[in-house]
Amino acid sequence: MLESDPAVQAFCERPGFVQFGGERFRADFHVCYADRRDLLLLPDPVAVKDSKPHADLDVSAMNVRLLEPADLAASRIWIDNWQRMLPCLTATRGLVPTSLLDAIERFVATAQPLLAIEREFSTGDPILARAAVFALLHAGRIGAPELRTTPLSWLTRFTSAEAQP
Repeated sequence: MLESDPAVQAFCERPGFVQFGGERFRADFHVCYADRRDLLLLPDPVAVKDSKPHADLDVSAMNVRLLEPADLAASRIWIDNWQRMLPCLTATRGLVPTSLLDAIERFVATAQPLLAIEREFSTGDPILARAAVFALLHAGRIGAPELRTTPLSWLTRFTSAEAQP
């Protein structure tokens, strides 16, 4: 969920510990947004008996959020879709030209399925066109609301951020 959120500027896994009700818990993620910082604790946080003071985080300038199991279950398809898209983004980092990104963003001013985008912008292997779509989605420049409820496929429709309701 963090890797797919364009509002997340940076995050760190297991950055330290937080104190609640006299118990010390491992923070699962420290997340930085433009306007705030959050500490996230996954369901069933682990209480820690270790008392090393240098590992405690100052939570006064951060929101501390406990993710509920229902939150993760509701996001399961979204997470699964991003687990399929992120390797494509990683493998093509630095290979997708800005001109391709801009052209695809213009093309999806009217919602288009992934298949149509790949046909329009591929000259053989569709991986760069697909990577451009995923990069635009990751940057928040285009959207695909159905990815939250339906597995990614060639029929998944993408549209420019400006055209979304």
